[in-house]
Parts: sequence; structure tokens; C-alpha cells
Amino acid sequence: MVELLNEREVRKLQLVGGSTYVLSLPKKWIDELNLKTGDPVSIMKNSNRSLSILPTGTAQAPKVMKSRTAIGQKESVESVQRKVIAMYLSGYQIIELRSKGGRIQIEHKQAIRDLVRKNMIGTEIVESTPESLTIQILTSLPELSINDALKRMFLLTTTMHRQAIDALKEMDAELGEEITHLDDEVDRFSLYILRNLTLAVEHERILRDIGLKKPSDCISYRIVVKSIERVADHAVSIASRVRFLKSTLEPVLLQKVTRLSEESLKVFEDSIQALNKRDYALADAVASTARKIAEKEKEFTDSLEESKKYSSLVKFVLEDIRRTAEYSSDIAEAVINETVQDVISENVSQ
Repeated sequence: MVELLNEREVRKLQLVGGSTYVLSLPKKWIDELNLKTGDPVSIMKNSNRSLSILPTGTAQAPKVMKSRTAIGQKESVESVQRKVIAMYLSGYQIIELRSKGGRIQIEHKQAIRDLVRKNMIGTEIVESTPESLTIQILTSLPELSINDALKRMFLLTTTMHRQAIDALKEMDAELGEEITHLDDEVDRFSLYILRNLTLAVEHERILRDIGLKKPSDCISYRIVVKSIERVADHAVSIASRVRFLKSTLEPVLLQKVTRLSEESLKVFEDSIQALNKRDYALADAVASTARKIAEKEKEFTDSLEESKKYSSLVKFVLEDIRRTAEYSSDIAEAVINETVQDVISENVSQ
């Protein structure tokens, strides 16, 4: 099959009957694919201006992909989790984990269960023995369009950021802890979308089903997903600082922090709106505004007196707010790159 994929033939189209074109295919290819005269095939017109000719059934859905890997007795928990996530993102529907010798360590099993429960949408452990675990992705792709999943990620992340600022105002460490659970939900959607994008690059049908038009869209959406995920991480960072407060911040200080936070969230919202509407002008405005927020953050930080109580904590919070605007700018730049053709005219050489 490798030889088949590496071969290339140039054939001429022939017009038959005035309305149908016929293309001959090498007999060797037909034999290697176990096809015969009269077998139906599907012809697909791809978004990258190519054609795919597939045996009937092949175009309907990619085959079930299974993977198997071994877990070492001394392998770290983080290494095991990274391995599972990598196979999930690669599009495997069945993931089998086996011990290299003896039983799977208890901490390994618990880490895998936590990962499946918290971070992998539509995934279950369907078989468990002392020596192995089998994970199956039960969700049929795609359950959600890319835009719907991104919308949920955005709403969760915005909620996290606002709750983190509220926790800071109210010295509410418990509210800060709740934000960590919301971050798990953001991570779940992130992995789900990235898995879909990986499959969409390889399968034209999945690309269309998740609402994208061309394979290059997957690159831009990957940037967007990772940027939203980072914004959520900075919300967690803000919330984590609440436990260090022994008294409330000065009202004037809180007011300035809140104002800059809302400006940063507005930029974040505009970046997602620019993505949904494919609006070059709005994306360009987001990038400019994000730069202004960074300038305001620097002025604010420079004005803080080192001797002031909690000045270091406030500086860290301001940095998290600035980074939110910067990641929004990354989203905007991805939109600009995808929509630049809308604002330029190509010069035709004479």
C-alpha cells in the first residue's frame, strides 16, 4: 500500500457524450485496492481544489482506530497522562494500556480514571484488569460544531475571569476554588476540539461536519483554542492569589483593577466575535486595543509603591489581566490571517 500511495500517474480527461468526462485509472491500482469492474466508487470535490476517488463506504466514515501502548512500572503519572492525551488527540477510538510487567500501578490507574472523567468528553473506561485498561471514545464525531464548542469554552472562561475578580474583591477563597473546577471543563472542550481538528485535517467529511471550509482553518482554530485555554489558566492564577489576602484591598485599587479587567474581557469578547463573523476590521481593532491595555497595565504597575500592602500581589493580578488581552490579540491575528484576502486586491502581472 505504501508503494501505491507514492505512485503518481498523469492521465488526460476525455469528454464523452458532450456532458460527461471520463478518466482512466491504472489497472495495478485497481487490483491493489481489490476493486473490479462494476464496483461503485465515491468521487469527492475537496476544498483544496483536488478530487478524491474512494471505494464506496470509505467516504462515509474513517475506520475505527485502535492503539495499544505499554506503561512502565516506574513511569511517572504525568508521563502516563501525556501518553493517553496524545493518543486521544490523534483520533484513536480505542486506547489499550498494558503494564510492561506485573500489575498496573494503583496511582497510574487513578490518574487515568481522573483524566478520563475530567478531561475527555464522551470517553469511558470499558475494561479494567490488574494488567490492563481499555479506554473507548464513545462520542460520535462531531457531537458539537467547532463554533458551538468554542462558544462554550469562551463563556466558561469569561465566567472564570469575572468570578476570580469577585473573589479578589470579597476575599472569598472558596469562590476561588470553584474556578479550578470550571477550568477542568474548559480543558475538556479544548481536548475535544483539538481531537476534531486533527481528524478534520485527514478527513474531508469531518472537516465539513464540524463547520470548517478548508484544512488551513484547522491551524487558525488550534491557535484560538490554545489561546482561550491560556486565558482560563490566567483566571485560575488570579483566583489562586486570594488565599494570600488577610485584609481587603484598597477600594481605589480594586476599582482600577476591575476597570482594566473589564477592558481586557471586552477585547476577549471582540476577538471571538471577529472569529465568528470573519471580520477583518474588528480583528485589527482588537489587536490595537490589546496593545493599549498592555500600556495601561505598565503604567498602573509602575505607579504602585513597593511599600504598599499587597503591591506584589496586585502586580501579579495585573499581569494576568494583561496576558488575557495579549491572548485575545493572538486570536485576532489568526482571524486577520484567515481573512486578509477580503481586504486586498491581487495585482495581475502583465
